[in-house]
Amino acid sequence: MKKIISCIIVILTVFSICSCGAQEEEVFDLDLGGTNSDGTIDLDGYEFSIMQADLVEGDGAGIFSYPDNTFMSDAILDRFKEISTEWNCTITVKNDNSDRLNSLTPILASGTYAHEAIYVSGPTTFSSAGFLYPLSVLSEYIDYTDSKKYGGPGIVEQGLFNGEIYTVSPIAWPGKQMLTSYGVFAVNENLILRYGKTDPRDYIENGEWTWDNFGEIIRQYEIDDGEVKAKALNITWSLINFAMMNGMDYVEVQDNGTVIPKIDSKAVADTLDWCSDLFTTYSDCITFDDHWAMLPKFLNDEIVITQTAVDHILRFMSYDMDNYGVIPMPCGPNGTYGEWANAYTEYICFGILVNAKQPEAAAMILDRLCEPFEGYETEEDLKDYLSEYFFDDRDLDFVMNYFRNSRWNYWPLANIQEFFSNAIDSTSNGRSSAEILEKNAEKVNAAIEKYVVPNNEFLSQMKSGSSD
Repeated sequence: MKKIISCIIVILTVFSICSCGAQEEEVFDLDLGGTNSDGTIDLDGYEFSIMQADLVEGDGAGIFSYPDNTFMSDAILDRFKEISTEWNCTITVKNDNSDRLNSLTPILASGTYAHEAIYVSGPTTFSSAGFLYPLSVLSEYIDYTDSKKYGGPGIVEQGLFNGEIYTVSPIAWPGKQMLTSYGVFAVNENLILRYGKTDPRDYIENGEWTWDNFGEIIRQYEIDDGEVKAKALNITWSLINFAMMNGMDYVEVQDNGTVIPKIDSKAVADTLDWCSDLFTTYSDCITFDDHWAMLPKFLNDEIVITQTAVDHILRFMSYDMDNYGVIPMPCGPNGTYGEWANAYTEYICFGILVNAKQPEAAAMILDRLCEPFEGYETEEDLKDYLSEYFFDDRDLDFVMNYFRNSRWNYWPLANIQEFFSNAIDSTSNGRSSAEILEKNAEKVNAAIEKYVVPNNEFLSQMKSGSSD
């Protein structure tokens, strides 16, 4: 099934949309929103330059992950024109030719000016190094608490460092509802249909996709009829999303209000013990291949269900499969069934550089740039945009649900993801939670204390605000 994966291809060339206003090198002091006497905004020829990471999967040019000559690439360029004309500014986007903005980091480290802003997947290299401008200072110009435009606490969390917010993500743009979270299973629906197996989505709809039932459910998916020999399940990446589906949090709030790291919580311990029992009891039908070993087996009908990420399905599987399903991790006893909680590794975002010439103007432009586009204002509109990538409406419903219920796993700052990845080997060999946590909990909790706890107040306030 040939598709253009619009969430992958990014800009390879320079786009410059210039206004007819003169450009000046003076320092611009934005006064009360930069308004003229008639109420219009005049940015006085401001040059807004964005450096974008190269996340390209193939040849071609595009902008902010959208291919050229598509509705969205044209819509973004039209928005550039509108902003630049109405506000008297210039918007320029350049490609870095690396997926981590490698050319930019030494420039910023030297204190040299480079651009006004960046667009990247995973901003922690920049936020932790002090390369980004704190958005709390710019809250008059960019409302990072607007969950419809920038996402809820779990999406915003990636932009936090030491309790300060540095980035925003354009979650209202169509196609941007797929982050790198290994909290899904891809299902080989061709095998399900060929062998008359119950579709896993039916178990989910019937409320049966739980820890109590999971072992016996997956056993039925093992196939060995002399023609096809397929394992039922592959665990590819990490156990963190099993824990998320059992109500795990990284921290615990004490009765006196103190926030403490809690990787050794009961939710985590129960997850490790359940996985250990599952993996040893059903060892004959579960494999533990990594992504590159799993992929050819899944594509060649040797695995029925495999752990992966939605963006990985589109990048690595969709071209070679004509029918696949997307389903969540099973729900544990402390999870909320139907709220498919998961932890993601990274997601695309915008940040304003710390030595931007006019950070207030940059914030205003980003805030307007990230507005929803006409025709894609609702969740149903966004699902319609994604529908060409999926074969069942239930998959679309799930993808939107898991996006809403995602939170960051603090990679690469903290070792939370590493802990749960290493736990695959431990649990597949039958080790208990007590053994695993005794060896690792102190180190992981130290990382949570350093990187997660300082963000808790910000996240709690945001959650409180969204519930009011």
